[in-house]
Amino acid sequence: MQYDRVGALRYAVAWSDQHPLSWLEGAFPVTYEVSGWKFELAESRLVAVPPTPMDLDDAREAVLPLLNAWAASLEIDDRLLVTFSYLGADVVSGRSGQVQAADAVVAAFDATVAVQRPSPPAPSWDWLETSVTGAARALCLRPLRSGNRPVVDAAYWLATHLAKWAGSETEAAARLNVSADYMKRARTEGARSDERKVGPGSKTLTAEEKVALARVVEELVRRLHLVESTLSPGEYLTMADWPA
Repeated sequence: MQYDRVGALRYAVAWSDQHPLSWLEGAFPVTYEVSGWKFELAESRLVAVPPTPMDLDDAREAVLPLLNAWAASLEIDDRLLVTFSYLGADVVSGRSGQVQAADAVVAAFDATVAVQRPSPPAPSWDWLETSVTGAARALCLRPLRSGNRPVVDAAYWLATHLAKWAGSETEAAARLNVSADYMKRARTEGARSDERKVGPGSKTLTAEEKVALARVVEELVRRLHLVESTLSPGEYLTMADWPA
């Protein structure tokens, strides 16, 4: 089917802070400009205006990496889930844009406690979303934060995921700019916890050790996103940097 060239794409926007979320008065509207695109953000709607009128499919393909970067950076750095669902397009001329089936960019999850934020945080537009980073967020970070995946299980899953991504645990540590011992501890604390498996060598983690391990998981997922985005993962971490 042939579409006219479009001057804007429209999306529904849903927010989740692991809890029902509201915003302070004056939080919206917000305008961002990046790579020639102009984003006009209201609380529940987004208008994305391309640099020049484009074919519909080309416009949606061009804007998708920016929406992915937006969602990924807010989820990791600000613990804020944002879902963009396509509604339709504004055409430059000819008949009106047609609304197609919604395409979820990032899934949100249920929650129960209300949270209020002053304004939406600015995205990191240079982040890239890949199958590796998407899996780390969806299968590790998000369920860990929501309490649906124990930290020991999340840590072990992530260590295995990173080793597969890099080819080995040692190479994963090198690419994320952490010491081999740092990476090994993240894996072994998850693997040896009696919450995962009871047997010789298993141990019970204290509440403080679980909090520290969760912080390590968060840091490793963030570094994975940075490396996959061809950005610096940050300063070199050793066992001296393990959270107290």
